[in-house]
Amino acid sequence: MRKLLLGSLLFLMPYVLIAQSQESAYDGRGSLKAGAEFSSYNPDFYCSSSSPFSCGASGLSLMKGIGVFADYNIQSRWGAEGEARWLRWGGDAGQLEATYLAGPRYRFYRWRALGFWAKFLIGDGAITTANYPGPSTLEGNFLVYAPGASVDYRLTRRFSLRGDYEFQIWPNFAVAPSLGVSGELVSHNHGISPNGLSIGVSYTITGH
Repeated sequence: MRKLLLGSLLFLMPYVLIAQSQESAYDGRGSLKAGAEFSSYNPDFYCSSSSPFSCGASGLSLMKGIGVFADYNIQSRWGAEGEARWLRWGGDAGQLEATYLAGPRYRFYRWRALGFWAKFLIGDGAITTANYPGPSTLEGNFLVYAPGASVDYRLTRRFSLRGDYEFQIWPNFAVAPSLGVSGELVSHNHGISPNGLSIGVSYTITGH
């Protein structure tokens, strides 16, 4: 219920902004976009590399999943974004991750049909670690904040392609120590930093 409520609030946010700024929503200065994307993430937990393209020598695979997002651009440069992402495939021994985030975004460069954006999101992260409910595992929710960047390529007046990179920080994540591959004790009380890439399509509902 908590995740459903948070997700609902995230995606109601752009509509609240519209209600507060109806004039800007229709005079070309504001726009509302919604879309879906496919994501590939390094979950950090148990991975020996922080690369978004590989888990490193650990032999684990990247986690894959789908997401939805909504962007309300208050004017040509500033906007707000809400997103929900569910990483449900490729996780080691049943590991799952989901995030529900929102925050400001800023377009720092535009070239023809390309727009380059920076963002800073904050919200809730849910995780079920590998081999749960075994030793040194957990299922829980944590604070997440995530700087990131995205590029939009306008295909038509309404449709755009989007590529996105996000670096998530889960500062409060911690589980009991576990044994590593060589029998060493591995600590997991320092938070985790999943990061990854997404590609998707958005549709402009209002504005330009």
